[in-house]
Amino acid sequence: MRLFPSLDPSYERPSERLLPKNRLRAYFDILRTRFGTLVLLSLLTFLFFIPYYFWRISWGAYMALPPAEELSEALLLERSFWLESFGALVEWPLLLLAALGLGGAFEIARELSFQEGGIFLGKDFFRGLRENWKSALLAGGIWGFFSLLFRMYSRFLPLLGVPGWGTLLLLVPMGLLLLLALMLALYLLSSATLYRFRLGPTLRNSLILATVLYPKNLLALLISALFLLLPEVIPFLLVQEILLAFIALYGLGHLALAYELYALSVYDRFVNKSHAPEILGEGLRKEEAGEDTPTTSN
Repeated sequence: MRLFPSLDPSYERPSERLLPKNRLRAYFDILRTRFGTLVLLSLLTFLFFIPYYFWRISWGAYMALPPAEELSEALLLERSFWLESFGALVEWPLLLLAALGLGGAFEIARELSFQEGGIFLGKDFFRGLRENWKSALLAGGIWGFFSLLFRMYSRFLPLLGVPGWGTLLLLVPMGLLLLLALMLALYLLSSATLYRFRLGPTLRNSLILATVLYPKNLLALLISALFLLLPEVIPFLLVQEILLAFIALYGLGHLALAYELYALSVYDRFVNKSHAPEILGEGLRKEEAGEDTPTTSN
């Protein structure tokens, strides 16, 4: 048995009767047969995330240092606001670079989801970068912008004298908006692997799906991106390093594959059935695709 069978150009698409019945089964089928590809894909994508995570951790460590001189509580809050805002502003272009990497990762995830044969990981990854860069930059720009707004907002409320419980309460709607922005970004990345990019229609359609299916999207987001979100909220450096190791080895590949499969189930139900029947249920057992694919949410 080959360790990485999907990297072998002679690796063939499974026969029709061996294809999975739905996208949920497809994930575990791909995990079983193409785990090596997911690991290598995650490592390759992580190269684009290194500047972001390096800055995030190093700037967070700097912010944790005590100021050089004694400051009043008001000045400490103001210092925290400006440091947090500057850090988020620098992260914005680094998130653009990370999103470019995801543009290549989602292209490989689309090939895996369609149960294509031999995958040339490096070649196909960088082809995805070239073909999906517009959607990737738009996705990274949206995520970076709303991340900046959220972090400035979270530090600005204490400056207004809002108590701790009030700050948490006011952060809930802003947090939901931030999650919506992330869902929109992921839809942009997945749609780029299937459809031609047109700024207005692509952005509008992705926003509609992200908004209307918010509860389902939230569940899919937690399943696919939980390990990427945890380092953002866990302050302990050792835990962050362990999570980053997992993200590099598998987390990014899992994110691309899991959300691509979920997005495909959404597109099969709301888009492909009427506008792209040639890819309806692609990668699934054909006798099941017409019935199961449009209704599955996994």
